[in-house]
Amino acid sequence: MRSPDLAPQAIQRNEPLREAVYARIVDSLLSGHYPPGASITEAALSRALQVSRTPIREALLRLESEGVLSSALARGFTVRSLDRREVAELYPILGALEGLALRTAHAPDAAAMATLHRTLDELEGCDDAVRRWRLDTLWHGTLVAASGSRHLMSLTTRLRVNLSRYELAYMRETRSRDRADQQHRELLAAVIARDFPRAADVVEEHWRQGMEVVLAWLDQE
Repeated sequence: MRSPDLAPQAIQRNEPLREAVYARIVDSLLSGHYPPGASITEAALSRALQVSRTPIREALLRLESEGVLSSALARGFTVRSLDRREVAELYPILGALEGLALRTAHAPDAAAMATLHRTLDELEGCDDAVRRWRLDTLWHGTLVAASGSRHLMSLTTRLRVNLSRYELAYMRETRSRDRADQQHRELLAAVIARDFPRAADVVEEHWRQGMEVVLAWLDQE
C-alpha cells in the first residue's frame, strides 16, 4: 500500500499553474507513488491537485514526450516499464550531451563553484534515493549550465527526468555509490583546473559506467 503522503499535493493559488502541475506529478513519480507500470488518470490528479484537467493533460503529454509515460486510446497514461534497450540508448546520449557542454563551457562563476562544492559534499553523505537524485541532477545541471546553451540544458533535463525511473529504482536497492562519488571529485578537479576536455572525458566515462551498472542490475531482476 502506498503511503498517502506520497500523493500529489494541491496547487497553491500563487504558484504558476502549468509548471506547478508538472512539478507535482514529477515529484510523485520520483517518490514512488507512481512506479513503472502504474496507471495515471487525469480525474484522480485533478482531484488531488484541485485544478482543472487541462493543465493536468498538458503535463501528462509533456511527460509522454519526454519518454516517461505512454498512452493508449481510452486507457489513459501509464508509467513506462523499465527497458534494457532504453538504458543502452539513452545513457550514452546523456554522456555525449554533457561532454559537449563541458567542451564548450566557460569557467563557472563563484556562485556556481560554491554550488558544485556544497552539493557534492551533501551528495556524498546522502542515503535517501530521491534526495540523492535531486542533488545529482542539480550538480550535473550546474556543470551543463556553464556551457551557456539553453538547448543543452533543456535536452539534458528531459533525459534526466526520463532516466530517473532507472536511477531511483537502482539507488533504492543499491547503496554503494563510491565509484560515482570518486568520478564526481575527478570531474570537479578538472573543472577547477579549467581542463574542460578532461572534464568532458570524465563525464562521458561516468555515464558509460552508470549505464553498465544499471544494465547489470536489470539483468538480475
